[in-house]
Amino acid sequence: MMSKNYLFVIVIIFLLGCNNELSKDDLLEENLETSATENQMDSVYHYVRAHRYLEINNLSAAENRFKKVVELEPDFARGYLGLANVKYLTNQIEEAKEFNNKALILKPNLEEAIYLSGLIHKKINKCSKFLKNKDYKSYSYSPLILLLGLCFEVEGKSKEANEIFSINEIKSIKTNLLEAEYEFYLNNYDKSLDLIDEFIDENENAESYLLIGKILLKQGKSKEANQNFKEAMDISKEPKIQIYYSEAKTLYEETKND
Repeated sequence: MMSKNYLFVIVIIFLLGCNNELSKDDLLEENLETSATENQMDSVYHYVRAHRYLEINNLSAAENRFKKVVELEPDFARGYLGLANVKYLTNQIEEAKEFNNKALILKPNLEEAIYLSGLIHKKINKCSKFLKNKDYKSYSYSPLILLLGLCFEVEGKSKEANEIFSINEIKSIKTNLLEAEYEFYLNNYDKSLDLIDEFIDENENAESYLLIGKILLKQGKSKEANQNFKEAMDISKEPKIQIYYSEAKTLYEETKND
């Protein structure tokens, strides 16, 4: 008869084969340190389902699944990271911080959680705190490295920011928005818009239209900016992604009579 531990490995690999975004190595590392249990098998199932809901912005369903994960495996760092991501997208920043800190306590080198910590600090205008004691050369996760570069620019440390954004090997279409925002801070608006256009071709989202609107505002094109804020608001309205919807609605209201 096939052992439970071996069966568990097969279940993980099968489920992860349906989702390339999940880390097979991390799941195996965190779930197979002890013999597999029924709870572990159930938690992997809920974890994969949670990520699929997260991908389609069904945040309520994703949250419920991630809660199941941490109930079944309270030492599984990525379960808390999932909850942190949901709370961030629903604009519940303090709750996002709390769950993300739990993930980092369990696994301090979890780079996706460090990245989310950076997004949270940037959102509350505390990039300097995020940058403290961090060396981009210590990381391999490209969005995290570029976010460090962006925070350097936000803090007026252009030399350090330029050093990071000069590393072409870590850039891809998926990181275009980070690079576009960096170019926005440098007032390179045309270059920023080109990067966003490339990103939208593969992944249209509210965040991209928010950034376009901000660029157009800087260029004195209030009417066009307003249209992009409306687009961002519509995209994030159903299903509701509060962190983008709230900002888009505010900017839309501020510019609709310009």
